[in-house]
Amino acid sequence: MAKKRKGKANPTRGVSGNPARRAQQLAARQPSPDARSALFESLLGTAGDQWWPGSHRAIVERLAGLPSGSPLRLENAVVGLVGKEMWARTQAETMGFHWDQYLASLAGLVRDRIRQAARTGGQVDDLWRLLHGLAAMTPPSSGEMLRRDPDPAVREAVEDATAALAEAGVVPGWPGEVLRAAPAGEPLLLTDVYGLRHALLAAFAWGGEDPHWYCWDIDRCTGDRVVHAAVFASPEEAFAEWRAAVGAHAAPASTRPAPCDQATARDLLDPLCRSDLLSALMVGSESPQLIGEHFRQRQRARALCGRFPVAPDREAMQDLTPIIDDFATWLRDRDGRRPDREDVATLADNWSDLSGPGYYACSPHRIEHTVILVADGYADEHAEAVLDLLPEWVEWCIERTGLAGEPAERARRAAANNRWHGSDTMDLRRTE
Repeated sequence: MAKKRKGKANPTRGVSGNPARRAQQLAARQPSPDARSALFESLLGTAGDQWWPGSHRAIVERLAGLPSGSPLRLENAVVGLVGKEMWARTQAETMGFHWDQYLASLAGLVRDRIRQAARTGGQVDDLWRLLHGLAAMTPPSSGEMLRRDPDPAVREAVEDATAALAEAGVVPGWPGEVLRAAPAGEPLLLTDVYGLRHALLAAFAWGGEDPHWYCWDIDRCTGDRVVHAAVFASPEEAFAEWRAAVGAHAAPASTRPAPCDQATARDLLDPLCRSDLLSALMVGSESPQLIGEHFRQRQRARALCGRFPVAPDREAMQDLTPIIDDFATWLRDRDGRRPDREDVATLADNWSDLSGPGYYACSPHRIEHTVILVADGYADEHAEAVLDLLPEWVEWCIERTGLAGEPAERARRAAANNRWHGSDTMDLRRTE
């Protein structure tokens, strides 16, 4: 198979949806002698962070009347304030997007401004609430940070600011301590008919104060990606919004949420509970809403999963040999075709990273993603031979999943459109 792979992908072509692949392509377009070096430096914060001070000052200068008395209202306001600035910078800058370090540095600036205000008799209330809003949305430490962990950095900034105010004889207003939402019930899960799109919903509150629901829209068509996250007042509101985004054919009203066990919740939220290189990546098509929730969705995920005694082991990589054999036998019995085994192996390898029944799920999004992976990753002659098998492969998957009706027809139509023309949708959250 290796000999049929393309020697070098053209970074100016469309992107596959694979986060690492997309990031490499975006980095390759920047003025750097080594695209890989530029990518890793930008992720790790070792280059391109010259814009951070100006960005931090812009946030502080927009402070005006942050809400008091309600942890959720304060957190929402700070999430919106910081998220708007982050979104603007993703549109204007090309490097320096290690957001954990960005957040830690922002907290340090706010602490310094509070110290200065305490010495000079300046106004500290909005700065104080901003610092606590940052602390509220900061993810608890995962113990796996590549460089600077924002959790202790933000907490230290709060402690330093508290000490500076006490030394100056200034009594800060509300809040008096770091406020972070905690789980307030068991999570719920709603899954689309393809089995690849999930709405994971969990209740949170600050003690008995400000109860709310947090919903993660998780798309497994191209890997484990959260494509949307938001706060909701009720489960009904959250699920209605999710159904509208996924599409009525894939998430009809007849599909009902169910309690989500700990292992499933931890598996779905695993990328948010880790802090490694891939968790720092953005693929370049996140919505302003999702970028705004960059920190809070991790805070909520780690708070929820932190109650679980042990994180489940990741499933072993799927053994493709019986899958390849099964499809080859099915195809031979169906119409006598005997395709090149290497072509079948390429299709099986690019189809999914999931194990078990989830491997056979065949949403149109997964089908389109597979077309891009194969067309962009292999020599044209080999890619075309592989993609010629896709209609039969999808029919084989439909039989194994029991998919029927309009969802099955949509999958068949996607499989029939099995050529790629060098681009893909840039909508991270899409209708299935």
